[in-house]
Amino acid sequence: MKFSFPLLCLPLLASVVQPAACAAVESIPSNLLEPRSSQTQLSSGSAITYGKISNSLSWQASGSLYHGCNLNGVGISDCYQFTLSSDPTKNLEDYSSSSPRQRTEFLTPSAAAGTTHRYRWSYLYSPVGTSTHFFHLMQLFSRDDGGPILTLDAINGVIAIKDNYRDCSKTGCPSIPLSAFTDKTTIHDVTVTYGPTNGSFKYVVTDSATSTVLLSYSATGNMGGNAS
Repeated sequence: MKFSFPLLCLPLLASVVQPAACAAVESIPSNLLEPRSSQTQLSSGSAITYGKISNSLSWQASGSLYHGCNLNGVGISDCYQFTLSSDPTKNLEDYSSSSPRQRTEFLTPSAAAGTTHRYRWSYLYSPVGTSTHFFHLMQLFSRDDGGPILTLDAINGVIAIKDNYRDCSKTGCPSIPLSAFTDKTTIHDVTVTYGPTNGSFKYVVTDSATSTVLLSYSATGNMGGNAS
């Protein structure tokens, strides 16, 4: 799977998810941009950079990315902090592309059809704006289908599940106001069985402080081929 975050994340289990392209985010306060001695810079934001955390988790970043966080009260012991410029002409992954994007992703390797994986991570999303097009915070990505099967998006003022292969009017794709998701540490738990026909997906997002379920979604059917 993939997950893209404009601020912090922590994979809590070894099996993890992949992220998607990010739209420009609004400015982060300057105190969040000043690295502390406990932080290690992985990407400066001057060019797309790639790295690996473990055999089951890689990253790529066109913006700034640090291992270690300079925020208090987050409750994430091993975290990664990243930002993207509010200027949509900066922090681009490919300046020569006809549709360049800002991108910070943590991603897992492709999984075989019929295998079941669980992904769990913590995340704090700063109170930035949302996109009117797409701004994936998480995606189940199928290489065989050439795009995401399911995503968690910050779009039009809400945080919403998008399902590209099922009718959301029937499956009940949930959404919550942006304000219910930002400035708090959330725990994301995904269990997915990959495959183009007999797959399954269960996703639960909870408030770390209160254990309140903020979003939950389950589906069966196409969960991708050569997917993560």
